[in-house]
Amino acid sequence: MNVIIIGSNKKENTEIELLLLAIQTVTILKIVDNVSDALAYLSKYKDASLFISSDLLGEESAELMAQFTTEAPVVVFSSSSDHALDAFNEGVADYILLPSTQARVSQALKKSGLRLLKKDAPVLNAGLKDMYVRSNSKSLRIMFSDVLFIEAMADYIIIHTEGFKFIVHYTMKGIQDQLPTDIFVRVHRSYIINLNKIHAIDNQEVIINEKRIPIGGSNKEYFFSRLNII
Repeated sequence: MNVIIIGSNKKENTEIELLLLAIQTVTILKIVDNVSDALAYLSKYKDASLFISSDLLGEESAELMAQFTTEAPVVVFSSSSDHALDAFNEGVADYILLPSTQARVSQALKKSGLRLLKKDAPVLNAGLKDMYVRSNSKSLRIMFSDVLFIEAMADYIIIHTEGFKFIVHYTMKGIQDQLPTDIFVRVHRSYIINLNKIHAIDNQEVIINEKRIPIGGSNKEYFFSRLNII
């Protein structure tokens, strides 16, 4: 992962640099002491994770935050937790309190990596509003906005909507490829959910219309990366 460090405190810069250098998958592209230089450098490296000192938060970093925190990974580091709330309100991926550890920095990099995947992932079937499924001799129209979740059942799938269930001879992989990825996400090998229908998340389960749907271990990280968690 490519990293740019932005900080005005040399001691903090050195500490975060050494922690990052200890991780083999990290390449430090640049260390700068001001946001202006960082913005100029970032135009060349769109895939970089940003590690910025909390000292530079505020008006000085407003332009950088506006451009890069919506999807891109920004991690704030500081010897004080005073600015943590402000940083998360700006949409940063993580906040590292110094002194720190290699394990903690690795955790922040993991969050950054998920943001990069989310940013670069293509939105498939965007704009589609419905699908047609075969039932006897008819093709029934189902609006995506009506779908709560889709459940696997042997060689069939069950499409759950408000008040109806449609049983279709189809595979989960097949139906997943037909769904718009900005609305639907697979949370388990047996379940695809409509993100707009989530009522709550309780531990390792998603709750939709009182139905408790398990979150599979292999789907957990990507699922949570799709949520705007405050």
